[in-house]
Amino acid sequence: MIEGAARKGSAGISERLRDEVARGGAPFEAVVLTRNRRVMVSVGSGGRVLRLHEAFAEAPPEVLRAVGGLLSPTGSGRRAAARRAIEEFLVGVVPVARDRRPRRAPSTDQPHLQRLQEEFDRVNREHFGGALPRVPIFLSGRMRRRNGHFSVDPLEIVISRRLCAEASDGEAAATLRHEMIHLWQHMQGLRPGHGADFRRWAARLGVHPRAAREVAWRAG
Repeated sequence: MIEGAARKGSAGISERLRDEVARGGAPFEAVVLTRNRRVMVSVGSGGRVLRLHEAFAEAPPEVLRAVGGLLSPTGSGRRAAARRAIEEFLVGVVPVARDRRPRRAPSTDQPHLQRLQEEFDRVNREHFGGALPRVPIFLSGRMRRRNGHFSVDPLEIVISRRLCAEASDGEAAATLRHEMIHLWQHMQGLRPGHGADFRRWAARLGVHPRAAREVAWRAG
């Protein structure tokens, strides 16, 4: 009897969250609460299911409607304010997750990382409506056969340091856009890969539609 009541209460919470998010402009079939501290808000099941960190179970209606505004396809003008409202709610509510592989970028990487971050922000704003989370970007000197990598745990993008230092202008940015498509897939609840959805985004972002590509290197 107690277990059945608990299930009913959980369903009621999910329905309340779904309804408030819908009032903000983003209707979903269901809301699922998670304990993932790296991704507070994500969409899965082909856009039908919204996944929220369990802290949102206690969120006031205006925060839940801000989530709806952030995810609304027609809410581009409201996204900055919605993001601020969500971040203000989460501060102090959700403990900061510790990276299992803490790393500090060397100072020589900073100019490259700044350019990559600017490209990330531009592409996120112009093509994804600002819906992608601002994940950490790092450079790696260990990549020999790969130009970049998208990681789910920890959630981050890694670009080859050699690509930034020795390739022609635009090569590192193209790889970053490639990995951003994988980030979009992950946020949609899809398995990152190079199928039809990846190829559609690749055409929009002007990147190679396959995992491997030829790189234009600077003349030595």
